[in-house]
Amino acid sequence: MVKNSTILSSSASTQKSLEAIRNGDVGLNERRTSILARVPHSNDWAAFEYGSIKVKDLAYLSAATHHEFALLRGKTKDIVFHGIERHCEFNEELLTLLKTKKLRLIAHTHPDYGFIEPSADDRDFLKYIEQRKSIIISYITGYEMEFTSNIFDDFMEGGN
Repeated sequence: MVKNSTILSSSASTQKSLEAIRNGDVGLNERRTSILARVPHSNDWAAFEYGSIKVKDLAYLSAATHHEFALLRGKTKDIVFHGIERHCEFNEELLTLLKTKKLRLIAHTHPDYGFIEPSADDRDFLKYIEQRKSIIISYITGYEMEFTSNIFDDFMEGGN
């Protein structure tokens, strides 16, 4: 029972901290500020040490900027991509690296309240890069959802 209340408390804490950042009441911590300093503008991207960027970091970057962010990962590095308000549009270099499997789309952010809903574009993009699944994290709630390129997988998993 204590374990569940810890999870709920942690979720509520994340949601409150994301809201405070979105509203400008507080700023990002030092580590996340340094990440954002390397990708300050839409369409900027930068390489980081492998495994150094967490999915939750993206939510905080999005809360601060009101833009979507994506985490791409290769064998030796993480890439943070700074999108625009409602999507991430990768340049040809990143698209080629994704299509040739040198990078994977680990996660991206959405401004979803409550249930996280992958868009048709999200699923189509996974099909385009021939990747089966990825993660969406809401920069409103901090909740994460793994989704696939096939909408019917959601119904199959929900039915088990």
